Amino acid sequence: MRFINTSLGEFINPNRNTLIEMSLDKTKYSETIDHLLIKKFFYDNLPVVNEIKTIEQEIKIGNRIADVYLELKDGKKVVVEIQHSQIKTADYVQRTKEYNQKDIHVLWVLDGRGPYDKYPENIDCVNITASEKELQAIYRGRVYYINASSDGISSSVYALHFTPYVQKKISRFGIIYYKKSNKKRSAVCSQILSLKLNLFRNKGFKLAGFFDKNIKDTCTSEVVQFIDNYIAYRDHNPQAAIEQFPEGLPINVLIHRFYEKYGLYLLFNVLRYLKFLTMRDAMYIFENKFWGKKHILS
Repeated sequence: MRFINTSLGEFINPNRNTLIEMSLDKTKYSETIDHLLIKKFFYDNLPVVNEIKTIEQEIKIGNRIADVYLELKDGKKVVVEIQHSQIKTADYVQRTKEYNQKDIHVLWVLDGRGPYDKYPENIDCVNITASEKELQAIYRGRVYYINASSDGISSSVYALHFTPYVQKKISRFGIIYYKKSNKKRSAVCSQILSLKLNLFRNKGFKLAGFFDKNIKDTCTSEVVQFIDNYIAYRDHNPQAAIEQFPEGLPINVLIHRFYEKYGLYLLFNVLRYLKFLTMRDAMYIFENKFWGKKHILS
């Protein structure tokens, strides 16, 4: 899908961090240029792929000012909340509950170029806030972002899945071991190709998202299919399989197949989930000198 390019054009072109004073029903508040651009992006693009009865920006609902409010033709209501600055997890929860009490589904989208500092790419060892952890939990394994600058939208909507980041440690006795980081994560990105809204309930909330697939589920499904294909090949051609892989399927075969798409950390956690690896096997994934030394299905 091609999205409408959003720019404020001659309307305003100051520094992207400039605060613009706004008012609604005598309520004063400030917005950044990024925030204005992102709101306009959703206002322009959501009607393209959704059957919308009405759509408005900056509408007061109770004590809140919704960034974008829309009512679908089937009567269901949605608020799009764009968050530029970091807020407490409790604030996300409270705002969502207040909208839900009015039978409104909520779509949270974070400004990746703001203090969250996220980009549409796979990247390891990233910081994740408590609110991002909460959003990943309620949005079934992803957090939605969009990036904007004073020139316009620099990257359309994308989803990040945060998987545990594993760190190499050395004990005081000189023993090397691996441990999940409490603060760091590995991020795996997927682009949102359509802004068709998906309304659902999860963990007691009425939420809106898109029809993108859960990245961990997709990775798990593809790894299982790859392994099943190998088992079928081994069963059909046992002699050839033994000659090719006498000790079983090497881990490095899986790494070369899935690394570029999913990264090492999600692959490692999927293989742990499937009971092929344990934390003690981390070196066979994260140190390439050991890639050919670990086998499964032997």
